[in-house]
Amino acid sequence: MAQTDTSQTIEHLKRFLIIRLLAVMVFIFACEAIINLIVTRIMFPVFNTLFGTESIFTNQSAGENIILLLRMAGYLLLTGINILLPKGLAGIFSYISAGLWKNSNLLTEMSGTEQMLIFVVLFVFICLYLLPYMVGILYYSGIVVRKMEEVREYDRRQREAFTRKRNLLLSDITHDLKTPITTVAGYVQALNDGMVEDPEKQKQYLESIRKKSLEMSELITLLFNYVKLDSEGFDLKKERINITELVLQLVAGAYTDMEEAGMIPDIDIPEEADYAEIDKMQFSRAFTNLLTNAIKHNESGTSIKISMKKKLSYLVIKVMDSGERIDPALAGHLFDPFVMGDESRNSRGGSGLGLSVSKKVIEMHGGNLTLEQPTEEGYTKAFCIKIKQVEEKPYEYE
Repeated sequence: MAQTDTSQTIEHLKRFLIIRLLAVMVFIFACEAIINLIVTRIMFPVFNTLFGTESIFTNQSAGENIILLLRMAGYLLLTGINILLPKGLAGIFSYISAGLWKNSNLLTEMSGTEQMLIFVVLFVFICLYLLPYMVGILYYSGIVVRKMEEVREYDRRQREAFTRKRNLLLSDITHDLKTPITTVAGYVQALNDGMVEDPEKQKQYLESIRKKSLEMSELITLLFNYVKLDSEGFDLKKERINITELVLQLVAGAYTDMEEAGMIPDIDIPEEADYAEIDKMQFSRAFTNLLTNAIKHNESGTSIKISMKKKLSYLVIKVMDSGERIDPALAGHLFDPFVMGDESRNSRGGSGLGLSVSKKVIEMHGGNLTLEQPTEEGYTKAFCIKIKQVEEKPYEYE
């Protein structure tokens, strides 16, 4: 999940910076057009009147005017430097300055004071033309710096959140393993010390030891799966699967457990085959977790309905039940690891990892797993899988 959040943050940052860059470019071009209009319609005529440069400054584009001003300013600057140079170098600089400005005769006829004044005015013109670029660069640089600071702060908060979750995860693992280990150790000690002589009682103790051992094995397996999904290098092995058939198989596998738990199953899955690109093993584990969750955390007599429907280009698979609603305060964190509520943790068993694993797996498939309560179908709550539908066979171009 952390990798997904980071990728989303980077993509969001890219889009934000691209949009801002486009906005800055529009601002620069708009300002450039306005400045060029002011310069060509107002400032150039005044300049021409004062210095008699009508043949030089005309109504050109902003780009042409910038080149013109830079060449003219370069000529004047080199001319000023030329005065201070020895004779040999002066000749070279005169050649360069003449190449920069072909209308040099017009300027050489002016006095040094007039040339200096023209150079200052040209410098002001150039600054006016470059002003939007400087403002745009400063503005955009400020945005980039601020965003980089936000990213660093976000990364820091993510690391802190990860550390807190890791510590909480270790604490909850310790809690959920300690209880069955304590029970097993107590029963083994009692049997070893000969405190239980009744054969029936011994069988009960051994059965309790077996059940607690299975609970610990299930918890460790779930924890392994949860951690593996975030491991570097882990990839789904997707293939085009008849998801209708797969879901029916998984429901059939849990049907006996539902009946033994006193649940009332209702299957609403169409016979028409629908396909999806999924990792069969991982998707099966995610869906089975939802079925197991509905069986474990509802009272006997609860109705459980499994449905699958098409919605645009997606398949929506629901595991619904008529049991108690989930507390809204808990519902917001239901897919976090080890979130179950104290009563559930103490009385119904389970680890609270199953829903976390399911959500991760479905999101890695490009889908979504959400809690809906109440449901459109009239049930108390439902866990809804939304996954992209694909055609039975890839379309082959002729």
